[in-house]
Amino acid sequence: MNPSISKVGALLRPSTPTLKEPFLQVKRAFERQGIAVVLEEASGVMIQDSGVGFEKICQEVDALVSLGGDGTLIAALRRSYGYKIPAFGINTGHLGFLTAISPQEVSEFAKALIDGKYTIDKHMMLEACIQTHEGSKSFYALNEVLISKTNISGMLKIYAKIQGEPFNVYYADALIIGTPTGSTAYNISAGGSVVYPFCRNILLTPISPHSLTQRPMVLSDEFALEFRTQDDCKLVIDGQEIIELCKQDTLIVKPAPLDARLIQKPSRSYFGVLKAKFKWGEE
Repeated sequence: MNPSISKVGALLRPSTPTLKEPFLQVKRAFERQGIAVVLEEASGVMIQDSGVGFEKICQEVDALVSLGGDGTLIAALRRSYGYKIPAFGINTGHLGFLTAISPQEVSEFAKALIDGKYTIDKHMMLEACIQTHEGSKSFYALNEVLISKTNISGMLKIYAKIQGEPFNVYYADALIIGTPTGSTAYNISAGGSVVYPFCRNILLTPISPHSLTQRPMVLSDEFALEFRTQDDCKLVIDGQEIIELCKQDTLIVKPAPLDARLIQKPSRSYFGVLKAKFKWGEE
């Protein structure tokens, strides 16, 4: 059995003040089970309530809870990288692959948290390190790192190496470097493979490649990938953070040292979720 969770930090979907009442309902449900709820500062400002700084929350709570969709949960996991705090999501969004708890299940799930009757799933993340003449800086992604052109017209030329060995030159609108968890996100829309989220792989999926031989690839997590581009472009982390990538910069992408830790219901079935969300098997 897992440790009892008695204090959580709450983050709400940004620019959604209508989440005030759903949050208060969640807070009351958790407090009835003896779980203290601390609201994150920016979320507090949004709904005109008191809040606590994010770093302080990460130092004090047993877990993080997001109210919103998968994007809100992903943002919480990215921001808390390094604190080794598990997180879970209450789905007030649409698709909800990762946010497994519905608002109607909050009371039942709160009791499960107190009783330690939950599971923690570990999801591989990516570390994207940009190396410039001034130094280097790392970013962390749960779904994908996207190398994308800045202009509408023209193609992006991307030089790729595996373990320091040149292996491809992509001519495409963009290139997705993804995780198994992210295989059902942007990757699947671009024609990439669905990969079981607890595998340890790196996915390479070009977007609108110029050549029919430029196909999606699934690699082992033992590899470090290196990329350079012919022109200035942009790097997009999980669709949430945009960084300028200059043509003289080098991008190194490899598995992050730490995994994301997601709290889920023991009854949750990945293939059941996949079937329901994608409506597979329906006639």
